[in-house]
Amino acid sequence: MSKEFWFKEYHSPDHGLFFRIDRVIFQKRSEFQQIDIVESPTFGKVLILDGLVMTTDLDEFVYHEMLVHPAMTHHPDPSEILVIGGGDGGTVREILKYPVVKEIVVCEIDRAVVEASSEFLPHLSKGFNDQKVKLIFEDGVKFVQRETAKRYDVIFVDSSDPVGPAAVLYGTDFIENLKRILKDGGIVVFQSESPFTRLHIIKDLFNKLRGNFPYVSPYLAPMPGYPDGTWSFLMASHERYEDPVRNCPGNLKYYNSEIDRASRVLPNFIRSGLYG
Repeated sequence: MSKEFWFKEYHSPDHGLFFRIDRVIFQKRSEFQQIDIVESPTFGKVLILDGLVMTTDLDEFVYHEMLVHPAMTHHPDPSEILVIGGGDGGTVREILKYPVVKEIVVCEIDRAVVEASSEFLPHLSKGFNDQKVKLIFEDGVKFVQRETAKRYDVIFVDSSDPVGPAAVLYGTDFIENLKRILKDGGIVVFQSESPFTRLHIIKDLFNKLRGNFPYVSPYLAPMPGYPDGTWSFLMASHERYEDPVRNCPGNLKYYNSEIDRASRVLPNFIRSGLYG
């Protein structure tokens, strides 16, 4: 009788995510974290960092499209882009679908995540080979602190959960530096956790962003592989961007203009949690 292997990620002491693993594809302890890539009959290939699911074949397109396309379709000229994190490559893949883009700077702290994704998750990481992409392996906080010569149209903070090395990416100093290196009319986008069990985290980040940007727009998307199955994002800017100014690419699997509008309609418990 063969032994089954199961992955368990606890989201609290009494609930979480679990799924069966068919095989372990890759394992490595990097300088910063434990990196695992496994294959699941339900989720397909799964990238796991320090025991937490980062991306799955089943739903990665929802996360990456919803992180990227609202800002890219609302900004009038998103040509210079910065990605903080994003070592799996999915965010870069989506940004490259816009011909207007001239350069994408990716600041990822862990080279080993990029290397593992490039070898085992090529459907995500293929954009790293594009000539428009510049990879920098550095702590994102230090990078934005020392950045003085360059300004960006859109900054995507594609980080892991706000614990461990990623916690500083939710801090006030980091947000102030993001504001400093944005061009006029620029947009910052954060992934911002589950509204069901982590609304306090969303509210904290929301308030920090509102302390630096007059317009902060929360929006939602379904994510079966993330805690509680629903995920949130925050888009912050000095300009009011109400409607897309360009069509989204035609080969998307989730995002469209109707989704863009619908994703910003917040349930009452989130409205009161953020604005109450």
